[in-house]
Amino acid sequence: MYGTIIEAGVYQTESIQVTEAAKVIENVQRDVNIALINELAQIFNRIGIYTEAVLEAAETKWNFLPFRPELVGGHCIGVDPYHLSHKAMAAGYQPTIIPASRHVNEGMGEYVANQTLKLMARHGIDIVGSRILVMVLAFKESCSDLRNTKVADIISTFQEFNASVEVYDPVVDELETQRDYHRPLAEHPETGQYDAIFVAAAHDAFRELGADTIPAYGKENA
Repeated sequence: MYGTIIEAGVYQTESIQVTEAAKVIENVQRDVNIALINELAQIFNRIGIYTEAVLEAAETKWNFLPFRPELVGGHCIGVDPYHLSHKAMAAGYQPTIIPASRHVNEGMGEYVANQTLKLMARHGIDIVGSRILVMVLAFKESCSDLRNTKVADIISTFQEFNASVEVYDPVVDELETQRDYHRPLAEHPETGQYDAIFVAAAHDAFRELGADTIPAYGKENA
């Protein structure tokens, strides 16, 4: 049936177990690769090296894999590693790399939020009572899917410091946001009103706004 509609062709495996395992390890492999880059980003930040500059230099080698630091959420990459780890332990094997990668990626939301709070403090901004604009609630760019979004970790970290957080995401569904995260969405950011602006993913709509529009939402010292 799929062969009649999938132009790229269909690969037939020997069993449903092989098919499911192949899909799982595809997501696990991406999770591990992203975790490595996320960890490197934290290391480079500590020693004062700009991560993007390092990655651009590394990409001059033909076989370097072009991953970037990012939040890993959603219903596949952020979930399948747990399934495989559980299956491995049920079979008597204790995985090490897979859980370690999950640990790194699960902590990235809190990490980047704390980095933002540090920047605010260095700018002399009082975090308590500050207004922070979070742009994007979905788990990845130009996507309306809210499942397992790590942006929720960013928001909760800001709120732990009694900051006022407003979320703007024109792509996600308002009712779904209210149901799953119990918070309203801003209809549109206000110009010159925010102490910090956090762009969690590169929605096409935000790319179209341009480099001048988004910073204009912030106060003079944002």
